[in-house]
Amino acid sequence: MSDTGEPIEPASEAVLEKIHRSRGSTASERLLADLGEQAFLNLWSYPNLFYDKKKGGIGDGKELCDLLVVCGDDVIIFSDKHIKYQEANEVEIAWPRFYRKAIEGAVVQINGANNWMTRFPDKIYTDSACTQRLPIQLPPVETRRVHGVVVAKGAHNAIQKIMNDDSGSFMIMPSLKGQDAINFNQPGFMPFCLGDVNPGGMFIHVFDDVAIKRVLEHLNTITDFTRYLNKRAAYLRSDKLALAHGEEELLANYLNTGIRTGGEYDFEQRRKKRFEKAVRMTVQGEWSAYVLSEHYFAKTLADTISYGWDKLITVFTENLLEGTGVTVLGATGTISTAEEGLRFMAMESRFSRRVLGEAVGGALRKARELKRDRYARVIFPSQVSANPKLAYVIMILAYPTDLEARGRLKRGYQQYREVRAKMLEAYCLGVLHTYRNLDTAVSIGLDAHSSQTGRQGGSEDFFAMRIHEWTPEMEENAIKTIEHYDVLREERLIKQRVSRDEYPIDQDKPRWARNKPSRSRHKRPKR
Repeated sequence: MSDTGEPIEPASEAVLEKIHRSRGSTASERLLADLGEQAFLNLWSYPNLFYDKKKGGIGDGKELCDLLVVCGDDVIIFSDKHIKYQEANEVEIAWPRFYRKAIEGAVVQINGANNWMTRFPDKIYTDSACTQRLPIQLPPVETRRVHGVVVAKGAHNAIQKIMNDDSGSFMIMPSLKGQDAINFNQPGFMPFCLGDVNPGGMFIHVFDDVAIKRVLEHLNTITDFTRYLNKRAAYLRSDKLALAHGEEELLANYLNTGIRTGGEYDFEQRRKKRFEKAVRMTVQGEWSAYVLSEHYFAKTLADTISYGWDKLITVFTENLLEGTGVTVLGATGTISTAEEGLRFMAMESRFSRRVLGEAVGGALRKARELKRDRYARVIFPSQVSANPKLAYVIMILAYPTDLEARGRLKRGYQQYREVRAKMLEAYCLGVLHTYRNLDTAVSIGLDAHSSQTGRQGGSEDFFAMRIHEWTPEMEENAIKTIEHYDVLREERLIKQRVSRDEYPIDQDKPRWARNKPSRSRHKRPKR
């Protein structure tokens, strides 16, 4: 990344090393890998990583963790344990055995992985032979936010049967510390109830196989998921929660609070000063109310268009992982530098991706309707943007078929891509030169529709630039580039302000009255 106006990354093809990504060695690991890729996308999630303790030379690697997610300053270490619950034994025997193998064993693995990454961040490999290093850099220890996540599978049916609980999910009682969860001599003890499994260390979250699916279904971006983990860790160590009936109840409480507050997601609403005294709560009955609410259905339907943004990111990341990278106007880039640019897109929340997806779809429709050779749309940051100083440019450029008519068929499309990449750079310079409150611009180039060009197929180009301080030379270069490529002329600009609700229901009501879900009571579940 540069402060001198140099691009972070755009896109023409360059040969890079293909990146090995494991799919998991067991069915359980493959499921976790699939969940990770869907939520965090392939460039930022790596199943089955390895480390090598041998000094010098390459040896047989030892498994570091079952899934590692790295994006920005956030690092998520997953440990997946599928342990068969011994239903033939009494619960006093079977539950402690399951806990030690599935949960304590995973906690040890996560702490070990975190320790290794702190000491040897450049000795993490994607293959068991330890020949290929993790292709993206870990964030500096000073700014790194590490999240530990245990996925403990195998007790679901036992919980349903023994506790007469259809959800089959672990209950959550934060007052339990470590092995308190298996101490049957405690007053009011309940099996299958978890608290702080790593007291004295970083908070480690525990989900079962159903809970992890539900959480990643509703919080399926790196930003949404890590916000939940941060809030969850703070809440469970705050002494404000007595008992949650299951992870789904905790999740629903978090989402409903966001609905009530207009997007300020947390496990309880901020209290006014006179009501600041904390009250220990139990949570039950919110999940069924949430999934049957009009808010849930409205958001789910509205979010459909946001997955177009995910697909756009994946177009670029798949090329990188396959060894076909993006470069800076002919200069070969690296996975690390390309990731830095694409990370801007990946850090957007699901709601932000909806806004961006609508903008991309609208630009494509407008370009097709107007049948212009070039159409561009600038998307400025909004309240839900991941970066308040970042703007996106979507440019649709028609392939000039007269290149073929002039006998340039051999290099015609390649020449078109080269020109398009330079125009993307011009748009980045133009946006940052004109709007000095911004310091980063990302531009994406797309082919015009086949109905306009008569050409089937297409391609996508990417360019990102960051400028913190302008020099006179940069100013002069920017003005020349903007004029040469004729971008962002004031007389052609049409400015439009767009407002969106994350839960778009009750549009006929005044704004203050929208997004108010029905209240559900908090009560202690009967056991």
